[in-house]
Formats: sequence, C-alpha cells, structure tokens
Amino acid sequence: MADFTNRRRITSVTQLNPIQVEQVALCGAAYDDEDLPADRRLSSDPQDEAVLNFCELWDVVVDGSPVYEAWFYQSDSGTIFLAGTTEMVAEIIQCGLECANEDRELELGMAMVRAGLLPSGDSEFERFRRAADGSP
Repeated sequence: MADFTNRRRITSVTQLNPIQVEQVALCGAAYDDEDLPADRRLSSDPQDEAVLNFCELWDVVVDGSPVYEAWFYQSDSGTIFLAGTTEMVAEIIQCGLECANEDRELELGMAMVRAGLLPSGDSEFERFRRAADGSP
C-alpha cells in the first residue's frame, strides 16, 4: 500500500539533490512547455511568471521504501516521478490524477485519497476511496 509522507515546502534549489533539481525543471516544462532551469522555476521574484508557486515535494512509500517522488505546484498541478529518477509516471492536472498505467493509477489514487490530496469532487475520487476502503 502506497502512502504519501515527508511533505516539504520547496522554495530553493539549495534544498534539492541533483535529480530533484532536474525534476523541478521537468515539472515546469510539463506545466507550460517552457525549457527553463530549476532555479528560475523556484525564483523568489513574485513577478516571474515561470515560478512554480506553492511547490511541495512528497515521498510516496510502499512498505517503508520510497517508490515515487510527488511534486505539487500551482495549487492544482503536479508531477510524479519514480523515486530517484527523472521518469515521469503520473501528472496532476486541475487536481485530478492522470496516469497511463492503470495499476499505478489505482495505487497512487488510493494513496492520494488517504492523504487528503485528491478533492472529493474529482470524478475518480469515489472509485479510489472505495478501493482504499476495500469496498466494492
């Protein structure tokens, strides 16, 4: 069972390891199709439109081991990577989970529901909630 843990607010590249710096740049590119460096994405300049506001990083663990790194930004967006890599496996678009792999989507969706990260108004919320509760 996957769980979102170790939530931290990210405001500077100095908080990140080299892979996470790359992940931030990829998050920004996924969001706005602009190829910009991570330090620009995390700039403290409020006028910089490239900034990923409200940037949070979570570990997603299974049996105590990190499996994914989940980034949430811009209040309703995010990107999920395999832990320690730049391989994107899912995205958060307008608060909803988007994932091509059905098993992974269910695993992440249930974990998001348990962590309170998926709004109850999302079209998939009930499916993930029932699966997390073991309901039919």
